[in-house]
Amino acid sequence: MPSKSFVAHLTTPTHNFIPFTFVTYFLKYNPFSLTHPSTWIAALKAPTVIQPAFNLLLTLPFGFYLRYYFNRNWKQIVLLSFCLSLFYELTQFSGLYGIYPRPYRLFDVDDLMLNTLGGFLGGSLAIWLGRFLPNKQKVEKSAVARSQNISVIRRGTALTVDWIIIYILSDILTIFLKPHWLITFIVGAIYIFGSEVTHQKTLGMRIVGMRLTNRFGQDATWLQIILRNIIAYGIIGGTFGIQGRLLDMTAYAPVSQLVTIQKAVLALSFILLLILVDLLIDTFSQKHRLFFERLSGTDTKIGR
Repeated sequence: MPSKSFVAHLTTPTHNFIPFTFVTYFLKYNPFSLTHPSTWIAALKAPTVIQPAFNLLLTLPFGFYLRYYFNRNWKQIVLLSFCLSLFYELTQFSGLYGIYPRPYRLFDVDDLMLNTLGGFLGGSLAIWLGRFLPNKQKVEKSAVARSQNISVIRRGTALTVDWIIIYILSDILTIFLKPHWLITFIVGAIYIFGSEVTHQKTLGMRIVGMRLTNRFGQDATWLQIILRNIIAYGIIGGTFGIQGRLLDMTAYAPVSQLVTIQKAVLALSFILLLILVDLLIDTFSQKHRLFFERLSGTDTKIGR
């Protein structure tokens, strides 16, 4: 987003209330010539084609969804698509509702027309493709089934939330205590082990609706939880850390050691590849347990 001072000095137009200006611009500025095929590709890449085309595509999924999932009629699709586009344009025309002293994006009546047409086309497309797609009941049933699966995205979100918390706490403590890496390690160990041992879940896991169990679906023991984290962070984090260190060494290590370093990096890359394969299997299999879960006798289930 631009700065307020930059926007305040703009002299560009703030609105266009003349319909079909995009047609005028196409005729005036587009290099297309029917008798010169060499201009056709350039014409398709020109802003006078790309901008109207993307304005159509912007609301096409919206119209498709209204018709396919909500079974809205044509009047509702057109009206809702127009209102969505009007929200976009008013947001731009108001300078993000007063955040900026003037608009820095153009309120364009052509965008209103193209967005509305895009919604209409999306609804038309839904009628044709709807014959080949599952009905609403099957979609909802599939969504419920996926919500019960511990996906890689779900795991990754929980991990990201937890480590954001750990780094915030560590940064606060390192104002008074050093070194940073040791404080981060201690805070991480206390936060993760403490949360998982006492509640079978961290805050990140609670947010995405998952908890730790043993392989029988009961609460995991403190020993299983500690073993789980040592294996996970030790193998995954350790492999990344060692590989990163070896790659750094290639910048200053003697030539005689480079072959050994390259072999070690290759071996660690193979370990990371196996971990990636394990994650991919977990993505597409609802009953799969990750390697550190199998080795520690733990599992993850849906539950807050």
